[in-house]
Amino acid sequence: MTALTITHTLTTGTLLEDPLKGDGTAEILRDLGWRWSPRITSWYVPRSQDRAPSRLLITRTEQLLTEAGFSVDVEIERHEPEHLEQRAADAAAVEAARVDPAAVAHQVATLETQQRKIRRSIAGYRNHLGTEFPAATGDRLTALKTELATVEEDLAHWTSVRAQQMADGTALALTREDVAAGDLIAYRGDWYPVLRVNAKSVSVRSSAGGSWTDTIPYQQISGHRRSRD
Repeated sequence: MTALTITHTLTTGTLLEDPLKGDGTAEILRDLGWRWSPRITSWYVPRSQDRAPSRLLITRTEQLLTEAGFSVDVEIERHEPEHLEQRAADAAAVEAARVDPAAVAHQVATLETQQRKIRRSIAGYRNHLGTEFPAATGDRLTALKTELATVEEDLAHWTSVRAQQMADGTALALTREDVAAGDLIAYRGDWYPVLRVNAKSVSVRSSAGGSWTDTIPYQQISGHRRSRD
């Protein structure tokens, strides 16, 4: 029986040592959100460093690998909550200093969309055609909960990074109340006059030179100048 070890520390995050990569673990781990790193020759959970371990993910991973015939050991480093909070804040500050604010905002919006979709799939829903999708049960429910936990961990991280960027003044937090038609906004290195203000975006003339307009979400705007300034 192949012995596998799942470890979690603040410094390394969540890792899985697999001495026989390709022995049947890959499909299980990828479906649960793990990734393989050739550099450290180990499986890892993305963005698990400087954060509390996802016990739901670790437990589910251990369960599926055990059912597949592997022997699994789990080793989790103990830590004080205050220490973890400080490490997370430090990590967010470093991330905020080196990642483009527009990319961070896009990541937050993408993760929020994923979060809503997963929650909807868990609870069940009716689509725009009236088709009913029942609430998830059994293994599908477990898989969705595991996926949701991973997405929410990532969302918490990038939300923290965005908050740090706004506190540092490197990111804007604009709404429709802050922008008016005729103002100038910066987007991906260029400035555009605002043609129309929408609930979640502004409309500007297409950068391709056509007669149509493009919409730019408020969180993607990197600069703002009022027309009266």
